[in-house]
Amino acid sequence: MHKRATYDLAVGLTLRELHEERKAMRSKVAQALEVTELAVTRIETGEERLTAGGLILLLRIFDLSWDEFMRHVESNLDKAEAEII
Repeated sequence: MHKRATYDLAVGLTLRELHEERKAMRSKVAQALEVTELAVTRIETGEERLTAGGLILLLRIFDLSWDEFMRHVESNLDKAEAEII
């Protein structure tokens, strides 16, 4: 079973992936999440956690269902765990 830090980083990696795939400007993502651009970077690198409210906004920003989002997160779990270790 993965640890919390692994999931936090996998969520961050997913945010980065979505941000890059959809060519969303970091400033627009930050504005939509109601955080600074630095906070977006810190979430993407696992230094900061995405809040529950931020997660809901993220799903809306990228028009994702929970299941779609979780598929992205699960695909990033191994990479996140490797980065933590």
